[in-house]
Amino acid sequence: MKRLKAEYFFENEKFHFFISSYTIKRKEKIEPHTHEFFELVYVFEGKGEHWYEGFVYPIKEGDAFIIEPGKIHGFQVGKDTNLKVFNVLFQLELLKKELQSLVGEDSFLSIFYGEPFLREFAHFNNHLVLEPSEQTEMKIQLQSIAHEYNNKEFGYQLLVKTRMIELFIFLSRCNQKRLNPLFFRQNDHTKAVNQICKFINTHYNVPLSLEQVCKLSGMSKSNFTAKFKQIVGKTFVEYRNDIRIKAAMEFLLNSNDTILSIANKVGFDDVSYFNRTFKEFTKMSPSLYRKEKNKIMLR
Repeated sequence: MKRLKAEYFFENEKFHFFISSYTIKRKEKIEPHTHEFFELVYVFEGKGEHWYEGFVYPIKEGDAFIIEPGKIHGFQVGKDTNLKVFNVLFQLELLKKELQSLVGEDSFLSIFYGEPFLREFAHFNNHLVLEPSEQTEMKIQLQSIAHEYNNKEFGYQLLVKTRMIELFIFLSRCNQKRLNPLFFRQNDHTKAVNQICKFINTHYNVPLSLEQVCKLSGMSKSNFTAKFKQIVGKTFVEYRNDIRIKAAMEFLLNSNDTILSIANKVGFDDVSYFNRTFKEFTKMSPSLYRKEKNKIMLR
């Protein structure tokens, strides 16, 4: 299976971004593939099918969705119409600081993080469907971003980043109007918890609150807390911290980053709390862990 590399699309290592409109013609297939970056897809004309992780979803004009790195997906168009889409490819590092401020909003969390990892549930509404007035605004914003990117005039990179933030805020507002917190059926509690665990493993650095997780799962706080502990054997915070500390251990051994930098990378805003949590998990401080493990590696 083909894996699309970032270097195929991004102009340099400092600006991980690409945008283009693309027409998938009648009877044409885009074979299943994966890629190393995020992909925002907006359908502005026609209809077709989107293959995603073994499932098939109909898509049409006005649909917007995000594909995460490493996910297998492809497209197919029938004999009656073409499918015209905007593809926006980017790495999170491009907008990391700006996006962090939006994570606290449920409407943004749903479309950017919740929607991709819940898409495998057949009963889940697997993409944002824009209304006609919203479709017009979406197309205008994407054309503006594409214009800046293609012309590459002075300051274009800053303008692209600024307009991408505007785009995500616009999509979050659209999503907010139709946000349904009950993503899972009532008898899907085990699936919900398992999906939350998968999410944490992939996005351990996202400052996701317990309240937001409960909304994603469609459970009350008390019910989710009890179900999570029953299924996983740990509380939500304990499980997330375990994943974060394991990631921190890798960074400590395989990078020269400072303790503060590593703490931030794995999702801890408070380095003192990171140090305490790390010591509870490993019985030593981060700096001592790095020192002791490096000694062993040098023997």
